[in-house]
Amino acid sequence: MLFLMMNVPEGYIKGCLEGNRIAQRELYNCLLPYLNAICNRYLKNTSLRHDVLQESFITIFKKIDQYNSELGAFHSWSSRIVINNCLKHNQSAKKFIAYKIVQFEKIIEPEALSLLGIEDVERFLKSMPEKYYEVFMLFVVDGFDHGQIAEMLEIKVELSRKRLARARIWIQERLERSGIDYVDFKYKTI
Repeated sequence: MLFLMMNVPEGYIKGCLEGNRIAQRELYNCLLPYLNAICNRYLKNTSLRHDVLQESFITIFKKIDQYNSELGAFHSWSSRIVINNCLKHNQSAKKFIAYKIVQFEKIIEPEALSLLGIEDVERFLKSMPEKYYEVFMLFVVDGFDHGQIAEMLEIKVELSRKRLARARIWIQERLERSGIDYVDFKYKTI
């Protein structure tokens, strides 16, 4: 998986606070690849990615004065805005879909496991129930703790822990069903 190390220059943030359009463009160009990857991970319907990114950047520029560098990095603050927008869009999309899309599971042979690409892993993970997927991605990939996840998803901390455990079981069952030996591991944030 490709991980982008983010370092947003302080001058971009100061320029945006002053309403400098060039600084806004530079900040946009700096954050776009990182936030785009987050949208791809969290959106069920990735065709909404451009809309979510646009809404997110509008929010980032409107609320940039609320960013506090003592509480964390700017890319973390902006990623939380994008994640919240993705989750909001996933929720609103449920209201408009009156039918269920049938997904066909591709059985993966054990020797083919090493040939899996990022897209295959993402497709596999996105096929898990949405509630489990959200918590799994927030905890394992983005490194949020259960308290933060509970706040973002408006659930209890205990429910966040249960969903993570169920996501782990879901992954284990799918791997075993495909004939792949499952190795139990502790989650480490990346």
